[in-house]
Amino acid sequence: MRIHTAIYLVTLLLIPGGCSNTRFLAEDQLLYTGQEGINITLGQEDVKSSSVRQHLQSVTPQKPNNSMFDRRLLPPIGLWVYNYWEVDEQKKFRNWIYKTLSTPPVLISDINPELRAKNMKNSLFDQGYFQARAWSVVDTSARNPNKARVAYFVEVGSPYRYAQIEFDSVIESIDTLINQDDFRNQIETGDQFNLDKLAKARSGLSRQFQNQGYFYFNQDLIELDADTALGNNQMDLVVRGKKEIPQPVLSKYRIDTILVYISRSSDSAISMLEPARYEDITVYSSGDYLKPAVISDALFFNTGDLYSYTAYRNTIARLNNLGVFSYVRISYEASGPDSLHNLLNVRIDLIMADNINLNLEADLVMKSTGFIGPGVLTGISHNNTFKGAEKIQIAPTGAIEWQWGPKQESQLGTFSYELGVNSSLTYPRLILPGGRSRINSIMNQETSIHLNFNILNRTEYYSMFSALTSFTYSWGKRREIRHSYSPAYLNSVSLLATTPAFDSVINDNIYIRKSFEEQFIVGMKYNFSYDNTYKTQPQNVYFQAGISSSGNAMDFLAGMGKDASDRPYEILSTVYSQHLKVTTDFRYYINGFNKTLAMRLYAGIGIPYLNSTVLPYVEQFFSGGAYSVRGFTARTLGPGSYHEKESSYIDQSGDIKLEANLEYRFGISRILKGAVFLETGNIWLINEDENRPGSQFNFSTFYDQLAVGTGVGLRFDFNFFVLRTDLGFPLRTPYLQDDKNWLPGNSSVLSNALFYFAIGYPF
Repeated sequence: MRIHTAIYLVTLLLIPGGCSNTRFLAEDQLLYTGQEGINITLGQEDVKSSSVRQHLQSVTPQKPNNSMFDRRLLPPIGLWVYNYWEVDEQKKFRNWIYKTLSTPPVLISDINPELRAKNMKNSLFDQGYFQARAWSVVDTSARNPNKARVAYFVEVGSPYRYAQIEFDSVIESIDTLINQDDFRNQIETGDQFNLDKLAKARSGLSRQFQNQGYFYFNQDLIELDADTALGNNQMDLVVRGKKEIPQPVLSKYRIDTILVYISRSSDSAISMLEPARYEDITVYSSGDYLKPAVISDALFFNTGDLYSYTAYRNTIARLNNLGVFSYVRISYEASGPDSLHNLLNVRIDLIMADNINLNLEADLVMKSTGFIGPGVLTGISHNNTFKGAEKIQIAPTGAIEWQWGPKQESQLGTFSYELGVNSSLTYPRLILPGGRSRINSIMNQETSIHLNFNILNRTEYYSMFSALTSFTYSWGKRREIRHSYSPAYLNSVSLLATTPAFDSVINDNIYIRKSFEEQFIVGMKYNFSYDNTYKTQPQNVYFQAGISSSGNAMDFLAGMGKDASDRPYEILSTVYSQHLKVTTDFRYYINGFNKTLAMRLYAGIGIPYLNSTVLPYVEQFFSGGAYSVRGFTARTLGPGSYHEKESSYIDQSGDIKLEANLEYRFGISRILKGAVFLETGNIWLINEDENRPGSQFNFSTFYDQLAVGTGVGLRFDFNFFVLRTDLGFPLRTPYLQDDKNWLPGNSSVLSNALFYFAIGYPF
């Protein structure tokens, strides 16, 4: 039974530290308990030990069992589970606990100190330290001979630097269009020798040749000769071509025929139909699957063009981005020289994916506001609706919430539900006026039409209906960069019914009442994002900036023949919102071995003007909760220093939001990850609200109104799916409590702890 399993697990975790894990080791095995350190001896004053140490620690990272911040912690829970937990394949929950928490022993033989020391020496050599030495010492524990630590010793001299960089005549004579500056910008005179940078620069030089039509050229044909006989740790670098380069390598090739073969995985070559000619391509298809124009528009090359490796890679990416193929392959075959040029025949093999996809997502949301309930998202999509790689998607949604904990008067009722339908039609190109439907230099491009309907019913306060439609362009030349522009965006939100409890809140505050009245939003949006987090590298960056406006065109029409005193103007007997909204989101990730330091800065402002004195409620900002400042309940911060014990979160919204998050993430086992976080932020109003004193933003006081929270968390990371639990603690409130803002020193910190259960990382 699961109860018995849980009791067994708790008992196991309480096993005293005297329980030995080395009793399970063989006689010749040593349990690795950590690294003594890296002892560095410098031969010259111009070498910084800190930079060398940081590099060496990144080269050979290895953690002992149950480590945090690269230090071994006791008790070694993962090792205990591995040694003492009885695995029973018939009991899935027990087996899941074992796989989640257990970690096998890390042995000295796994570490292989001699090999790691050799790797240190080789890595220093690649960094220009040609006379470096490195060795290791295994220090066995005096208390337990089956445990050992490792110390590394390194002697480092001065690094070698480039005195002169030259290109020989062979490289220069192959093609005068090759730009040596790209190479020299990466490898400059006076730089320290770095093998990785040198290899990257050579690869870039080779790509230049390939992009000029040299199909058979590769980086192995570029030799890098280093002369270290100058003395004083100086070296000359000569970039030269191989002495004997075959003639085909020195010849430029142009694209000749382009043949496209489209099929399904179940088809055979016999089923291919007669070829269809479209512009520069000839299409062989086993069925009427796709319009030839879609393939032609996806190509970055045409008949007669010089071969280009970049065009090849971009074409592969664009074909995959269409989302209608399960397999994409481009191959080249030389057709032999003619009287003028060498020619390449191009063959493109495409296998169609299934057009219709069904999706079903279900989750259970447990909120710190005391509500729990399931949510369901179903969807059906067709990825080739009109045989032009268009995608149509319809996704009904639904969610129910009810209160699971003790009810407080300040909370919104005990029951709510939400129903909606999201639909979209997406074209894999930019549909622009004047008949131009594609810009070939853009890698990713889409035109989409969205139509969403939603009903939200908070049974004790209000029911709300919203209808959203937009026409959006999305594009980007690179995977990291994405632009999105909606020239036409409409969101209409209206209250269907209200309760006396809700009316009492908004009737006492005209500011809040207007935010619910003026919810007819018509305008445009632009969003820019840069995201390289898909890359595995030491640092990653995510940046988003967006701007939207509403009501300007409508105000021009509605204001004709009217006086300013007649405001707010109406369209179709409805007050429209007029505002400008700007948001930014910057995230920076420092990655190490099984650890990440994640930082986030968020800022947003919405400015109502002319026809509006307040932002629509759906456009306002909120703070607190599982994806914000986790030391505070969702939507309970601000605005500013305003605080009323009996207030509900209807009025906990604002026009300005500032937030900063810092989170250290570290691995505990193969699946289980840990986190420690520190966060601060709040929301404010643009205009003064006399019913909410202290809510207006002021440059001279806003920093005194920042909330601060901290906490710890666990993440169950299954690669494709992440379950997250966080325990947040408030450290500082924006408002005074007992004449002070900071909570440490009294019982408020622990008594106000909040538990979150969520899906995915917070940022």
